[in-house]
Amino acid sequence: MHFVYLLLLCSAYLFWADKIEAAEPPEFIEYTQKAESVEHLKTPTLDFIYVNANIGEAAGGHTAIRLGSTLFHFQFFPDGKFLLERDSWQHFRYIYNELRNRTIFISRVSLTQHAYTQLRNHFTRLLITQQQVLNHLHSIENERDLLMRLSSGDKQLPLEIVGLFDYASAEDESTKSLSQIVHKVLGEDFLTHKRNLIETQLAKQMLELGQLTTGSSWPARFRALLLEREFYKILETGMSLASDSILSTSIGIPGLTLAQQKTLLKYREQLVASVIGLMQSQRPDRARALLLQTARYLVVDKSLQTNMLLTLDPFSSRAGVAMIAEEAELEGLHAQFQYNATQAQKDFFKTTENISITYTILESTLGRLFELEDALRKGGLVRVEPGSLLPARNGMVTLDYLYKQDDLFAILAENQETLFMLKKHIDEKYAYDLINQNCVTDLLRSLNSAFENKLVGEEALGGWLEPNQGLVFIPNQFYTQIAKHFPVQEEEIFPSRRLRHLQALYTHGNALQLWLRESNVLSTTLYTHRTEDTHFLFFTDDNLYLRPVLGAANILWGAVNSVAGVFSLPVDGGTRLHQGLRGMFYSLPELMFGNIRKGTYGFAETTTVGP
Repeated sequence: MHFVYLLLLCSAYLFWADKIEAAEPPEFIEYTQKAESVEHLKTPTLDFIYVNANIGEAAGGHTAIRLGSTLFHFQFFPDGKFLLERDSWQHFRYIYNELRNRTIFISRVSLTQHAYTQLRNHFTRLLITQQQVLNHLHSIENERDLLMRLSSGDKQLPLEIVGLFDYASAEDESTKSLSQIVHKVLGEDFLTHKRNLIETQLAKQMLELGQLTTGSSWPARFRALLLEREFYKILETGMSLASDSILSTSIGIPGLTLAQQKTLLKYREQLVASVIGLMQSQRPDRARALLLQTARYLVVDKSLQTNMLLTLDPFSSRAGVAMIAEEAELEGLHAQFQYNATQAQKDFFKTTENISITYTILESTLGRLFELEDALRKGGLVRVEPGSLLPARNGMVTLDYLYKQDDLFAILAENQETLFMLKKHIDEKYAYDLINQNCVTDLLRSLNSAFENKLVGEEALGGWLEPNQGLVFIPNQFYTQIAKHFPVQEEEIFPSRRLRHLQALYTHGNALQLWLRESNVLSTTLYTHRTEDTHFLFFTDDNLYLRPVLGAANILWGAVNSVAGVFSLPVDGGTRLHQGLRGMFYSLPELMFGNIRKGTYGFAETTTVGP
């Protein structure tokens, strides 16, 4: 400990010398806080974004482009895929600038309205194409699973959405009410006629199994028919929702106001119209929509009966699970989810149009909030699923049709070969490569592919940059090259959370005293050590000239913790040893005036609620 304070005093002398040379620490670049969105600008722009480094997968920095308030960037996912993502600027900044404590740099290039629209449409098409490829993979995998079950003689088949209903129930008043409306509008014999027709089609398809070819639409059509059969069965028998598919949260208001009741009544009427319209339509996906709209009708009706806001469980059967590690972290996340749910609830009850969209958002946000509250109450595991949630819980249905199992073996073998080739193609197309296929190179390729050729692109953008041009594959070099190859109109900097708060402290106190306190993890008031940040002693992101000295201290600190980790190995399973070694590794660039590690923040530590 004496070494620590001795080093602090020596460093303070060097720091004060730096302050004589410059009024501000080197990396505190003067900036003007501007509006978060650029949608209001008269001239549309293309914003090139660079996010500086931090530990883990962020060690090389990150890049994105912004069009209006929407960002497009490439991300690496745990399953090994490297995919194009679309985020709002607000959410992106919250994650990278606030939680991940990284500084964001923006270079803005003016566009014509035509070029702006062209780029927005182009990146949207890229996302759609990417999703179509992934959907095709999912379809072939579903085909394989179905064929494997049929070939094994299994009479039970999992189907999405039907798990929301209680198959042991009957004569539910809400379901009977919906059924009576259908009878009144479509005729008394409509339900029976439709179900008999579907049963005939299913039996015929099962007899034609031997004529299948892999990749055909048969599995999708077969599942759609089964789903539609279940819908008519639910209406005819009067099934209710499964009790555990109905959620309420702490944000659920104890009593609905008259205005809120009117909104729910209006939405219930829309759901009835939607169900009747789908029953008459020829949409190939109508079965899934029929079941979902029916389930929503039932939960909205129950909300009106109980006079409190209820929604469906929005998690699908593909949701993952995570063990609760730090309860304090979940408390902060709980505040975040409560904010999101409150906003979604306000939006739904005040909307005058697109009510189905605002309800879907409400359903998703309330579902996440319920899951977190349930985990906080009971502990243990919590379900996690990315993206917007849509109720899709699996349930088991019975197959009682005749077919020849031997007919399936050849088509199953063909399916396996198709699936293997498709996965190989996807693995190659959406793979990550440090130099040739990373967040910079794929972003530039996507940007350049929006234009017929280089000349057209240069005219639209005012410049051009190839993904294989020099060291442009390195994120910070990419950002440096932007100003050299494009007519940058404006630059903007959003300092990281810690630097931003540190700058605020400097304006109201003694700089030397504040630096002595905030430069290390032992006395700082702006940061609480997190295990994932590795073992380190000094912050070096705001101390360019002192980095080698402070970096040496960080390496020594990591070494001390690594040695201690050897002795604590039986107790912590090697956590301290691992983090000590990682701390030494991330401190090495500091010896050469570089910086990677900056510390990160959890949801519980953020003052900003809601991205």
